[in-house]
Amino acid sequence: MARTDRNIGAEILEGIRQIKKGEIGRITTIPSVAEIRGKTGLSQSEFARLIGVSVRTLQEWEQGRRAP
Repeated sequence: MARTDRNIGAEILEGIRQIKKGEIGRITTIPSVAEIRGKTGLSQSEFARLIGVSVRTLQEWEQGRRAP
């Protein structure tokens, strides 16, 4: 669920302040769709059906031609 109370401008300014001070910011690594699907053990068609997309869309995500 998306947060609606965020102040993006304030978050950007805080990030800039941290960079200027030499502080390390947060880095979030997101696993690839192929990695997630691999952990489930599902085929492309099974996984695509589960998440409600076409197999073609899933293939394009996994091959890096499109982003989810």
